[in-house]
Amino acid sequence: MSAPWFDVAIVGGGIAGVGAAAGAIDSHSIVVLEQENELAHHTTSRSAAVYIENEGGPVFHRLSTASRPFWDAHPGSETPLITPLGVLKVGDESMADAFMAEVDEASRVTPSIRFVRDEALLAICPALNLDIVRVGMHEPTGGAIDVMGTHQLFLRTARAGGADIWRNARLNAATRVGEHWEIETEAGPVHAATIVNAAGAWGDVVAERCGVVPVGLNPLRRTAFTTTISDDPAGWPLVYSGIDEYECYFKPEAGNQLLGSLSDEQLSEPCDARPEEIDIALAIDRINTISHVGVRSVNTTWAGLRTFAPDRNPVLGWDDMSAGFMWLVGQGGCGIVTSPIASEIVGTRLRGEPLPERVTDLGLTTETLAPRR
Repeated sequence: MSAPWFDVAIVGGGIAGVGAAAGAIDSHSIVVLEQENELAHHTTSRSAAVYIENEGGPVFHRLSTASRPFWDAHPGSETPLITPLGVLKVGDESMADAFMAEVDEASRVTPSIRFVRDEALLAICPALNLDIVRVGMHEPTGGAIDVMGTHQLFLRTARAGGADIWRNARLNAATRVGEHWEIETEAGPVHAATIVNAAGAWGDVVAERCGVVPVGLNPLRRTAFTTTISDDPAGWPLVYSGIDEYECYFKPEAGNQLLGSLSDEQLSEPCDARPEEIDIALAIDRINTISHVGVRSVNTTWAGLRTFAPDRNPVLGWDDMSAGFMWLVGQGGCGIVTSPIASEIVGTRLRGEPLPERVTDLGLTTETLAPRR
């Protein structure tokens, strides 16, 4: 049987991959190649999933802002995909000037961000320990994202447009022949004019299998857990500490639950990440230091990989060294927040159109996102 032909083969069935499929399905025939038996098995299903505009640096901040209209309108979804959840970054007294400078810069894009200190912190989160935490940056317009609801929305959109979804279809090799790729997968061969590499932590691995020069991705493991506490955290924001020796975060969940993490970044090979007991213990100690939460035990634990390019900015665009190869990797923990605009950008780039105006109006260009920048 001859190999089927598609305009685009997207490698990866997480939120980046199915988002890219949704963004391009109106103009292209698409197959999504997922190496696992289930979609969204790795990073997508393990994210804390909070909409934070001011995260990841200026480029991610602007992509998050450009994604806000989607989260507010949730087109195609009968129910909201985001619920209000404030975000509070905290620091000690020595960080006051740096926080004020960051607020001044960030508020030019997100005007709601403000600097707070001392007792004003307790009005936002009464569990904080003011002996340690003295200043903060409050982003009241944050929100908790329905990750799987968003993934399913993109997937429904792609399927409704005719996209094929191949599971257990690891890309083993691909060769550029004339104007198309001949691709060998665990599920059989396929031909496509374009490959979109949305393989997350496996992005460089996929590139090498296609004969494309890697961009130097670094998968970093992060461990998280849930716990039951005596206080009701309803109304608390997500709190994350910028203090070097106390880096961690905690997020309120329903039923007197907290989600906590060390905010760790442990270099890893691409893999099915597993939590480390020491990281859980350190996270508990740090959370109990910056707050009066009093975590004593955990209910569930897990780990995921957040993948960064060397400059910690996203890699999104055509590879200028390899024809017909597009990158959508290096989202560094911001991939869910920025997935709506990333989906749209992939569609415009595949169609040879300029970036959306709400992206360029924020100062971003194709060069900003280029793989070989």
